[in-house]
Amino acid sequence: MFTVFTPTFNRKHTLPTLYQSLINQTVKNFEWLVIDDGSTDGTKDLIEKYIREQKIPVRYYFQKNQGKHIAYNTALKTANEQFIMTVDSDDFLVEKALETCTEMAKEIEDRDFAGFSYLRFFTNQNENLDHYGKRRWLDSRQHSFAGKGEMGFVFRLDVAKEFKFPVIEGERFSQEALVLLPLMRKYQILFTDHVLARGDYLEDGLTQNIYKRMLSNPQYAMLTQLERIKSTRSWKEKKQFAKVYWDIANKNRQLPLFKKIIAISPLFTGITFLNKLTKHKWI
Repeated sequence: MFTVFTPTFNRKHTLPTLYQSLINQTVKNFEWLVIDDGSTDGTKDLIEKYIREQKIPVRYYFQKNQGKHIAYNTALKTANEQFIMTVDSDDFLVEKALETCTEMAKEIEDRDFAGFSYLRFFTNQNENLDHYGKRRWLDSRQHSFAGKGEMGFVFRLDVAKEFKFPVIEGERFSQEALVLLPLMRKYQILFTDHVLARGDYLEDGLTQNIYKRMLSNPQYAMLTQLERIKSTRSWKEKKQFAKVYWDIANKNRQLPLFKKIIAISPLFTGITFLNKLTKHKWI
């Protein structure tokens, strides 16, 4: 029923914890799909050892280093199950995570949902989980008040396949919002406060230094800001995202100016330059 997809790059030291958490699941209706994004630390040997153990179904694919987002595209091509759930290599699942996913899949079975959300807590968060797992929302803005965890998703595979990351040569980082936002504009998601995963905040993790990564991968960053502009109803937020867009665009010397301009609404372009020329915030 579920493909648990794990993108990994030189995380041999963290994978055993995730593997053990999958072995400990109370249901066994899943496969573990590991997409190795060019690891050089012996990850392949470790996963092949897990495959030989036959404790859970494991499939392994190796690709040259292209980034987590391209590993996600690979997972969409190779996943076998009805639902796909991304679990990072430095995270692990709580014991009843996939049992809860099975219950949630039944809950949305006869309803027009593309999937459902869950929460990921840090390992040092001493929250009483008895208070979680009972609430539902249809709007992500309501969900933001649900708790202190990060949001993760379980999607129907057929829906997820509609929203793959574009391939941009020379860039290796994209925020997940680039595909999540258009998916959520087209389909409905059931937001929940189930806590299904835990993990540590690694110093070398992808969430560190987001702005620096955006500058190093400007085209992905600009595309993501455009999706944010499309998705928000707030004029104030649209202006904030447009400002970030132009901040990244102005520092990207390789992309021609006309491409930067035509990608974003002429209205935001006019406001940005008017504010800059007059040093006055007109809107």
